[in-house]
Amino acid sequence: MSLGEIFSRAGLNTLLGMGTVFAVLIFISFIISLFKYIAPKAKAQPQPAAPAAPVVEVEKEDDDQGLLVAVITAALYASMSAQGQNPEGYVVRRIRRN
Repeated sequence: MSLGEIFSRAGLNTLLGMGTVFAVLIFISFIISLFKYIAPKAKAQPQPAAPAAPVVEVEKEDDDQGLLVAVITAALYASMSAQGQNPEGYVVRRIRRN
């Protein structure tokens, strides 16, 4: 085989491969365009507005962190219990704010 015949075969293989890929892509595009006839979209009905959550105002005291520590400890226990872990032994002693 000469170099010209090798390049000729390589070119034909390239054209055949690329042609096959483009033919499949065009076929897939045609199938996707038919989806609008297969399952028409349901019309979206307006959802009623959810009632607004009540606003809770919390007084902030920098000196007393006892309430904050209690809330974070309770959240830690609830989270660990929900995950099936034993929360015993974990204690929140202090919260530092940066």
